[in-house]
Amino acid sequence: MAGRFLKSERTSPRGFPLAACLLLVALAWTVDAVPNDVATGLPPSDGTSLLERGLVEGLRELRQGDLVAAQDRLESLVERQPDFRLAHLIRGDLWMAQATGLRAFGQGLEDQRQAVGDLLFEARARWHRYQASPPPSAVPEGLLKVADDAPSVLVIDLRENRLFVFERRGEALVMTRDYYVSIGKNGSEKQLEGDERTPVGFYLVSTFLDGQTLPDLYGVGAYPINYPNGWDRLHGRTGSGIWIHGTESTTYSRPPRSSRGCVTLANQDFQELMTTVEIRKTPVLVTDGFDWMVTERAQRSRRQLEARVEAWRQAWESRDTSRYLTFYSDAFRTQGMDRAAFGDYKERVNRGKRYIRVHLDQVGIYGYPGESDVVVVDFVQHYESDSFRSTGRKHQYWRREADGWRIVFEERI
Repeated sequence: MAGRFLKSERTSPRGFPLAACLLLVALAWTVDAVPNDVATGLPPSDGTSLLERGLVEGLRELRQGDLVAAQDRLESLVERQPDFRLAHLIRGDLWMAQATGLRAFGQGLEDQRQAVGDLLFEARARWHRYQASPPPSAVPEGLLKVADDAPSVLVIDLRENRLFVFERRGEALVMTRDYYVSIGKNGSEKQLEGDERTPVGFYLVSTFLDGQTLPDLYGVGAYPINYPNGWDRLHGRTGSGIWIHGTESTTYSRPPRSSRGCVTLANQDFQELMTTVEIRKTPVLVTDGFDWMVTERAQRSRRQLEARVEAWRQAWESRDTSRYLTFYSDAFRTQGMDRAAFGDYKERVNRGKRYIRVHLDQVGIYGYPGESDVVVVDFVQHYESDSFRSTGRKHQYWRREADGWRIVFEERI
């Protein structure tokens, strides 16, 4: 009945239902204008990407006053994905009848207003992704060198509610897909347990949890990350249980800020993400906004840092403690030791060795999100001396100081 009424009324903008007109005004203040040829940056690859592209096109048509085209597009969207609440809302006069899931967010008029506000926030977040495409051959500023054993890198932009996937294509690093995500209710820069914020930093996917073993809240599955890492603990950050996971079976997507600190994405998107992630090998850079960097600039920065790390490795093999310590900042800390205590420890070790050999494997270099002039060097370290051998993964945090790059923190992971 509602659908037939809509078809008879939508032939003229003058007769377009009041709810849709109000929504059009709201969108005019919510999203920024983009050119008619909205640049997506990626070709459509599956039904999930087509859903978002269809939504963005519908928003543009609605904003331009082409109400018939917008309604046709949105009708198709909600038929394809009935639990896509944002698409229901934008469909105009049918939203009160068909977006019944709104009440799941709460009861009463104020709750309904909040629910509509959340969906408009989601519309803006999705729209902004398509305002500009990254420059050709560009990568996020933090991706200086990706470890050879990392099949992909996840870059999560909390400010824009996007998760970007970068994969290897020969020697190049290519953005293959990106997804809308929801984050903590109180935004970014997690500091304390229970603050309902999403952390900013460099992490690894630590394990996979199948959705069949989890409450419905987590959708089809979850990837916990290793928050808090050593850098977080060094700075007094607390909390746990930060996951990348799917959504409840009753909804397609969540409002932009709706979790207790986790990063959530549509179940279809999460299932696609599963094809690119490897446990303890996929780095996750969680940022509060980033700049794109052309590949040539990334290569120059990478070469400079690679040379510095190699010089540190050679100094360690030399067993010359004074030379070795020149690579460490005065502010260096590790395992409860400051630089002086660390130097004394290394001097005692070196005196007892006839030789030391150090080999570094799977080296990755990443700008540390949220920190100025700090990079994390991720590698597998093979150590051998006349009396001891070990292999393990290490993270070193290097900071650019007045006289060059120095190590300020390191940890075995």
